[in-house]
Amino acid sequence: MKKRSGYLYQKKPGGIWYVRTMVEGKTFIKSTGTKLKRTAEKRRDEIMRPFTLNDQADVLTEMVHKLEDTKTAAAKANEAPPLAIEKAFIQYIKSPERLDSGDSTLDRYGSIWKRFSKWILENHPECETLDQISQKTAAVYIENLKAAKISASTFNQHKNFLKLLWSVLLSDKPNPWQKIKSRRLTSLATRKQALNSSQFENLLTAVENDQDYHDLFILLAWTGLRLVDAVNMLWSAVDFKKNVLTLAPKKTERRQGKVIYIPIFPAACEVLNSRQSGKVLNPAGYVFPELAEIYQRDRGAISKQITKAFKRAGMDTKADRAELKRAVVVYGAHSLRHFFVTVATAAGMPSAMIKSITGHSTDSMLEHYQQIGVDLASELALRISGTGLPSLPDAAETNLDSIMTMLDQLNSAELATVSKRVKELVKSKNALPAAKLVSKSGKS
Repeated sequence: MKKRSGYLYQKKPGGIWYVRTMVEGKTFIKSTGTKLKRTAEKRRDEIMRPFTLNDQADVLTEMVHKLEDTKTAAAKANEAPPLAIEKAFIQYIKSPERLDSGDSTLDRYGSIWKRFSKWILENHPECETLDQISQKTAAVYIENLKAAKISASTFNQHKNFLKLLWSVLLSDKPNPWQKIKSRRLTSLATRKQALNSSQFENLLTAVENDQDYHDLFILLAWTGLRLVDAVNMLWSAVDFKKNVLTLAPKKTERRQGKVIYIPIFPAACEVLNSRQSGKVLNPAGYVFPELAEIYQRDRGAISKQITKAFKRAGMDTKADRAELKRAVVVYGAHSLRHFFVTVATAAGMPSAMIKSITGHSTDSMLEHYQQIGVDLASELALRISGTGLPSLPDAAETNLDSIMTMLDQLNSAELATVSKRVKELVKSKNALPAAKLVSKSGKS
């Protein structure tokens, strides 16, 4: 800005000097009161001082504004460009702030993101970056998930990962998934069916010509291990002297590093002895070397063979649920884990020991596995009635308190079915009336 100085002039030669300047487009004239030019110049400076100060203030204000504009431009230049939706998952994988998830978890996250990004492309093509996803858009997508009739567990996995991705990549921005509530889990809709002793025997018969799967099923049923841990078990986990298995389950190994100790029951011990019989035990070797190789190459291949075995044993592995779009798996390798918890409970094993073996920390999680099916409940009831039904394979002696505890977990419809079956089976033997047996559980 040009400095304002004022212009000196005389109206007539030898007359008084005047100061003239422009103020906001108007002419300003003021007399210096002297005919002497040197004195007039000093008085001009005094007259112009207020205007000069205003000019300096304007200059400073303009400088401040320019400085702020420069800072804003620099900040924008340093900001990372908006994250494109199509590249967001790759950025999540590379982020040092993300959770240390295993390969299978990251695979699941990838599938969740693929579904979301496809939905955005089809329904909101105007949203190209993460920061363009609003709470309203997120809410509409959540309704789309609900309409897909997926399970509550799957729904929560989708919602939780989307919320996690935003919190990692846009931690300083509002999270559009923050206020979306999880759905209540309905374990009855998707949980595996419990096997009774007859079904378990049928399953073993279905694989009697395949020693690997025959041994695997017995080990799963009498250790409570998940499939991944049983298939990849090393001989170093087996202590024949103490009859104990020691290993860290894969599901919790990365997060907790927790080691569990499993007593080797007779059936499992027989399998392990037969598989190492006549060989020099290699601690680094696999108990199931061929199955381990297949599993590491194609995790789904083992599950497919197990599904076929269940079908040959007369069990439909899937069932339709009205609230779900797809049929759910009700029989599989995990059924043998449920079988272990059920028979271990029936045998009177303390719940603390069962929780330690299965890796569960709460009774509520354990109850999810204690699925006392009608057939098994009938068998337990018949033991009390004295009919001498064969005991569950290799189970310890069942005590009355354990059986009554199991019966207490049945609802009225299941109790009615048990009562009916007991009556039919013991009527001809003049045994204890089933009605009295059921009444002991405190239910009617």
